[in-house]
Amino acid sequence: MAAALAILLIAIALGAVGQLFLKSGVTVVKEKYAAEAGVALVEVENDVPGGYILKSLLTTPLILVGFFCYAVSSMFYLMSLNKLDLSYAYPLIALSYVIVVVLSWKYLGEALPPLRIVGLAVVLIGVFLLGISYPKASAAKTEAVSPAIETPADSGGGPAP
Repeated sequence: MAAALAILLIAIALGAVGQLFLKSGVTVVKEKYAAEAGVALVEVENDVPGGYILKSLLTTPLILVGFFCYAVSSMFYLMSLNKLDLSYAYPLIALSYVIVVVLSWKYLGEALPPLRIVGLAVVLIGVFLLGISYPKASAAKTEAVSPAIETPADSGGGPAP
């Protein structure tokens, strides 16, 4: 299970890093659009046409790197699902929320107000509780599935009267 958990954590980290690349790429697209329009960036901050962004998806290296991180993240995630229950693995992806917020604050200069920090703490507590639930849940699942299925040969060979 430790190896599968490590693989899942790699998937989570790659997904979070991919988010940073995507955001940085969209920022480059905004800057390019503003330069082409001959206006200040603040004038187009939330007004870049969707078509322009879509057209830029395949020509902006940072966006391509973000998509690549997502693709590799998905491969690692699938490898982890081979060993982990989906009901355990998928909620752990909530760690990516925390990672993205911290990296956005550190590398993109985004705000990190106190209420957001409290929200992140709640997410971390939830992930911690989920994490410690796994061994007990696995043992209970194994016990519930363990009873042998009786075959006709085991019960005397024929149908029950």
